[in-house]
Amino acid sequence: MIDLIDIEDISIISDWVELSVAYSNEPLSRAKLVSLLEGNGFQKDVDYDEDSLFDSVIHELQRRQALYGATPPFIVENNIVIPQAAWDDRPEYFMCLLFSYWGAANAGNGTQLFERISNIVLKSYLNGEAVNLGFPNEGDLPGQLDQIATIVCEDRAAINPPTAAKDRGVDVVGWLGCGDDRKGQVIVLMQCAAGRNWSLKKRIMLDVWSQYINWNFYTTVPSLSITEVVETKHWSEAIVEYGVVFDRARIFKYLYKPTITVDAALRAEIIEWCSHKMN
Repeated sequence: MIDLIDIEDISIISDWVELSVAYSNEPLSRAKLVSLLEGNGFQKDVDYDEDSLFDSVIHELQRRQALYGATPPFIVENNIVIPQAAWDDRPEYFMCLLFSYWGAANAGNGTQLFERISNIVLKSYLNGEAVNLGFPNEGDLPGQLDQIATIVCEDRAAINPPTAAKDRGVDVVGWLGCGDDRKGQVIVLMQCAAGRNWSLKKRIMLDVWSQYINWNFYTTVPSLSITEVVETKHWSEAIVEYGVVFDRARIFKYLYKPTITVDAALRAEIIEWCSHKMN
């Protein structure tokens, strides 16, 4: 059984339901939800109102089902949450769930795996290209910037990020080129936040980044990739602060398009990471 860490937050309870359904690959009814709550030490009519809690969770899960798109990880029918695949069929989604529920503490290489997933998602969204930039990286950051400037046909500026700035908050650089080897295209600078404290992230400073590579400031877009499904009441604030936000629902939608294939080696690493976290 997966321990329930909070009974006050509908978002967290809904994550817990998603986790339980995905991991067991079994439907979850009202009676089973109540049984799980009781197994976690909560008493109905003492700790919570059964009808109110269940209705709120079902409403949130229905909202998420719609956001996940045409092939959601679960469906809600007659107030029963029904899984649509085993967790290791879509381990990237399951990893996002684990991060969303438990946070990024003791993540090991999980945050780097999440950045690699975010790269695939950004490529899928743009129908373009993307490279990982995150710190630490295999090469020095100025060298990476040289390579990116060459690939996207933009002018490399003489200024480099100070060493103390690491990657300046950017983990993935994506672009939608025009196929003519000329500058002037849509550039997306994405930061990735696997844990629950993503709202504490500083926004990407586009004016500063345009001093490293002289791409057009007005065609450069900030973005944030996170593992939670953002609550409706926080969505407008999130996009004002961070630009194009890819929460778990959008990650799922763009990662599992029919035209997208996740590298087998990456998927194997993610399955291993998830298995370790669940054990």
